Amino acid sequence: MALECLSAFPSFSFFIPSLAVIFLLIVIRIAVSTDFYKKFFAKLESNFSQATKGIFAPLKHKIFVDLSNRLKELEGDVLEIGIGAGENFHLYPEGTSLIAVDSNPHVEKLLTENLKKAGERVHLKKFVVASAEDMSCSSGKLGVEDNSIAAVVCTLVLCSLTDDQTTKTIREVKRVLMPGGRFYFLEHVAGEPWTLRYFTQHLLTRLLIFPTFLNGCCCNKETLTRIREAGFKTVQAEKQCIKGSSEAFLGSWDTVLLARSLLALINPVIAGFAEK
Repeated sequence: MALECLSAFPSFSFFIPSLAVIFLLIVIRIAVSTDFYKKFFAKLESNFSQATKGIFAPLKHKIFVDLSNRLKELEGDVLEIGIGAGENFHLYPEGTSLIAVDSNPHVEKLLTENLKKAGERVHLKKFVVASAEDMSCSSGKLGVEDNSIAAVVCTLVLCSLTDDQTTKTIREVKRVLMPGGRFYFLEHVAGEPWTLRYFTQHLLTRLLIFPTFLNGCCCNKETLTRIREAGFKTVQAEKQCIKGSSEAFLGSWDTVLLARSLLALINPVIAGFAEK
């Protein structure tokens, strides 16, 4: 009997590391769902946006120049999904009427601070803590009617949604846009197949490392394909790997180090618009 127990012990010990990893993942998943983590991530997200402001500036500039010109032809509200701390406020044309949505309630304080800095540039018509999967009047928190929005803006947000959530969100975007309205997007996507970056992105996502520590963010998304499949009249997008010198990053050394490390994994990016 003693020999049988001893012979069984190695097989049991084999499972100990696996059980420890599973337990650790469960603990982490619970931790990141807490209010404390959401508050921490709101600040982390804001710091990352500030640190990479100069990196993404050229692509954002193109998007918002087109948005400004479009609003001269098609008047109406602009809806920003995943608005965060309002890092895009300074890019909106003067007098923009904005509806904002974000799933993290702790961004509101930072949002209010940036709204004051924006002055008359942005009029925040409504801010709702919700996801954008259902923005309808019947069941959604936002209560946005069909064909009622001139433009929708979404920058570095869809990466944090599941494939199903992404599909539903894009479908909702198309529903709320006026005919001729445009969906402006800037998102990081999966690298070229069979490259080291591509395999690293898939590994970090499938092992839940990226999604767990970065609020659901996945670095292996094929977002442009989903946008093209949504049935928009026109989709115009450019795809490129963004780079930046040390001088282009802003913030404390630890924030810059984190931003540079993440930038190596969240490449390439797509930027453009889809017109209804």
